[in-house]
Parts: sequence; C-alpha cells; structure tokens
Amino acid sequence: MAVTPFKLEELSRLLDQGRFEQVETELAKLGRISPGDPNLAALLVSLFSQTGRFEQAAYAAERRAALLPNDLRAQSALVDVLLAARKTDEAILRAQRIYEKAKNSPGAVLVLGAALLHVGRVSECAALLGERLEAGVKSDDLLGIRASALLAMGHGAEAASSLRAILAGTPGHPFALSLLASVLTNVPGTDPDEHFRVHVEYGQAMAKRQPPAPRQVRTAPPVPLTVAMISADLHEHSVARFVEPIVRHADRTRVRVALISMSSRPDSTSTRLASLANSWHDLRPMSWQRLSEICAAEKVDVLIELGGHMTNSPLPFMMPRIAGSQGSAIGYPNTTGLPTINFRIVDSVTDPPGASDRRATEKLLRIDPCFLCFQPPDAAPDVSALPAERNGFVTFGSFNALSKLHDSMLADWSELLRRVAGSRLHIKALALDDPGTRRDLEERASRAGIAADRLTLLGKKGSTREHLDCYHDIDIALDTFPYHGTTTTCEAMWMGVPVVTRAGETHASRVGASLLYAAGMSRLVARDRESYLHTAESLANDPPALAAIRAGLREQIRASALCDGAAYAKRWAEAIIAEASASRA
Repeated sequence: MAVTPFKLEELSRLLDQGRFEQVETELAKLGRISPGDPNLAALLVSLFSQTGRFEQAAYAAERRAALLPNDLRAQSALVDVLLAARKTDEAILRAQRIYEKAKNSPGAVLVLGAALLHVGRVSECAALLGERLEAGVKSDDLLGIRASALLAMGHGAEAASSLRAILAGTPGHPFALSLLASVLTNVPGTDPDEHFRVHVEYGQAMAKRQPPAPRQVRTAPPVPLTVAMISADLHEHSVARFVEPIVRHADRTRVRVALISMSSRPDSTSTRLASLANSWHDLRPMSWQRLSEICAAEKVDVLIELGGHMTNSPLPFMMPRIAGSQGSAIGYPNTTGLPTINFRIVDSVTDPPGASDRRATEKLLRIDPCFLCFQPPDAAPDVSALPAERNGFVTFGSFNALSKLHDSMLADWSELLRRVAGSRLHIKALALDDPGTRRDLEERASRAGIAADRLTLLGKKGSTREHLDCYHDIDIALDTFPYHGTTTTCEAMWMGVPVVTRAGETHASRVGASLLYAAGMSRLVARDRESYLHTAESLANDPPALAAIRAGLREQIRASALCDGAAYAKRWAEAIIAEASASRA
C-alpha cells in the first residue's frame, strides 16, 4: 500500500518545522504498512541526518538505493550519508560504481568528485574533473568542485580561472562568486578593488534571489542586549578558540550570548561552549525558517555570523534579515558583500581607516588593540628547548593551510634557506595526507630551488596535543602572504616559536601584524619581501636571542592583550552595544 503524496508532503513540512519526534512516530507506523516505499526511506534519511544519527541514516539510504537502483539522486544520497557517517571507504566505492556506469554524465562525475574532495583526496579530484572537463563533460558544479580541489592543493590562481569560467557562462552565479571571493584571498597580486567588486556582486546576486527584509527598529536597545552568534565551527576548530573568550568573560548584566551551532558533530568543545553561553541551539533543520524561529524565541537583538565566504558558512542564512542588527566576525578576512550585514568586527591594524572602509559593504567596528582574543588549548604540551641547540641548524616552519602556499611563497622560502646555511623547512598541512598533493608540493618546491633533503612535509596529527608537539622541532615560524595565518600564529607563539610576518594592504595580509602587535612582538612584522627575509635571517643567526624568546614567549603572550579575555570581552560588548544603539537612532 503506497503512502499518499498528501501524507508525504505533510511529513516533509513537519520535518522542516523541526518536529522530529512526531515525524519519527508517523514514519514508524507507515513503515509497517508500506515497507517498500522509497519515499518513506527518503524521509527517514532526512530525519536521521538532521538529528545526527548518521548510522541509521546510512541504513535508510541503503534501503532507498536498493529500491531505486537506477535513480542517480538515491545513489548520490547514499554516498553523502555514508560520508557523514564516516564510512569513507564504502562511500568512495559507491561513488566509483556510479561513475563507472556513466562517465559522461555530469551528475555521476560530480558524485565521485565531491566524495574525493570530502575525504581529502584532492589531487585525484582535480585530476578526474580536469580529465572529464577536457573530454567535454561540462557543468558549473564540476568547475566549482575542481576549483575547491585546486585551492586545497595550493593552486589558487588556477582555481580562480575555473570559477571565472563559470561566471563567464553564468553571470551572477552566487556559489561561484562566493568561492571566488574566498579563493582570491590566497592569490598574490590580486587587485583589492577587483576583490571588493566580487564581494559586491555576490551581495547583489543574493539580494535578487532573496530581497532584504525591512529593518526591525526598536526605540532603544534592551538591557541586557541579546547577541546570537551562528557558526558551523562551534566544535574543536580554530573559530571556537576565538569565540570562547567572548562567552567565558561576557558581562551578563550587559549582554546575553546565545550560540547557534550548524555543526553536525558536536564534541567536548561544543559542550564547554554551551556551558559558558546563556543558551545553545543546534540549527536543525538547517534552514532560514528555523533560524528565524530560534532568534524570535531568544528575542535576539544582534545576530553575528562567523564564517563569511568560508566552507559551510552561515552567510546565506543572513538573507533576508532576521535580526535588527546583523554582523560578521572572526572567521573571514574580508567584507561579506551582503546588504543585510550591518557591521564587521576588525581593528585599526587589520583595517586602517580609509581604504578599508571604502572596500567594505559593512560598517567597520574597530576593537583595538586586536579584533581577536586567543583561548590557549588546555592540551598544549610544555615549551621545549630550542631545537637548533640539539640539531646544530635552524628549522623554519609553516603550519598554515596549503591553500595559502603559492609558488612565489615557496620562492621566498627557498631564498631564505639559501641565506641561512644548513637550515631546514618543515611544512605541515592537512592536505599533505593526500599522496598526490604531497608529490605536487615536492615538485613545486624543487622547481623553486628547495632541495629535498632540506624539506620535511607533515600531514594531520591525531590530536591537538600531537599537532602542537610538532612545534618542538621548529625554531622560527614563517607566516604566509598575502593570506596570513591566524590560529597557527597564536599556536606557534604559545609553543614558544616566534613568527615572522609580512604586512600588506588588506585585512588578510595584516592579521599576522595585528596578532604580533597584541603579543608585544611587533619587531617581527616586516613591510616588504626583503625585510621579511632579512628579519627571519637575522633571527636565525642569533641563537641566544632565539632561545631567550622561546623561554619567555608563552608567558609574554599569556599576559598580553592577545590572551586577556576579560578586557577583550568588555571591548567587544561595548562595540556591539554602541552599534545596536546607533542602529536605532
């Protein structure tokens, strides 16, 4: 007996409303009546996925795929759920089967390409999609996935070209514009004005799809003000390190802090953040309507998104407007372009008044001396002795994402290794767990003049402590340019490792400067390529100074503005309250 379309629509509507228990009860009843209905299986997949029960979702997806063996959507959904359930080998095997049956189908190619990207096999993803695109199998989605894979490998300029190809055929494509905005942050020589225009075009494209709702204005902000922050990274993630000081030290007489999580796998960090905030909500189902309900229930005055144009960002949920005042902070180093974002939190180092304001669609709220406050990890090991003392040579290191490491950066580091006799370079990045990406970087490094015996490549470590242990082998950390490190810079200094950075003219190329100024390490901020190399070379040639820095750096930054959570939370609240008041004037 088949379930009527009307009943299916009703259950789907209840799912969208987050009435999970009612839907589960109904599906259990209907499943006994019509056990072979693939539509019921699809609803079960959605129910279990939205409630974080991925093992059960995978079982339901398997059943649906068996009932619809020739349905690409059903087979693709199974791959997605298997990935969410962390059954990666099985997911890739399923995706390969789909691909082998229809190599000339853009949808089938996309299933495998997206799966390879998800599990970090980015070089295979880029090669597969490149070959299929060359063979004439074309779609905007394939170009977009290939761009993401190329970026992960450190080929930002090529990724940008792939995205521009989408926009040439489909002007105003929101996904391509958003990803291009993120990609160009990593590409040296990008015109800041052109970069700004990409963000503006994204905002215009989103406004056409979802016109901004009228502003909600009150006569005066309430006391305390209710501020909600929404993020996909409220778990063990770099963003969480900078959120924690806000919720830990917030003055509850002035601000209530609500956290809205888009994470599908909360962990102990999520639990800790939830215990510190006034309230915690999981955004399930993940929809604008559900977010609006949460904000209404919490009486949110200010809603702040923490992702910008990064992966899994909440930015699309900020259109149309939900709160009277909306902002962006922490997770993205540029303007959002959205007309519904009123403000962005920066500082006077990352965004000096003038050009920075002209290249922002939001009002810039400058929280000096630094727009961030770092929460050191509890799992950090003790600072070690200077590695150069036991090795007899200096080891430079970069633990930034490989997307920030372009060929001109490798050329700079090659020159530094030439100047510092016997020195070594360690590069550590998640993408280096992929053998193809590792080989690609080895070849790029060789072309830049870096000898293989002076280069060590490291991938992901199993825990935060194991990751930080790798700093025991690093004497000097080298920041990337034009996209600086953030968490990596803070972690290096916490482990006693000085960081040399080069300041540019954009937020992304000034974050390192802001962090070093706040930590009292401004002498390591260079103004151009030559001074960057000279600063690192001079430091490498002064082992006693290096040893002294290493011995005292952790305590120095612990006592600095960079780790002063109470003072930061006060400045943060004052800026938000002032902005909320101004928006109601």
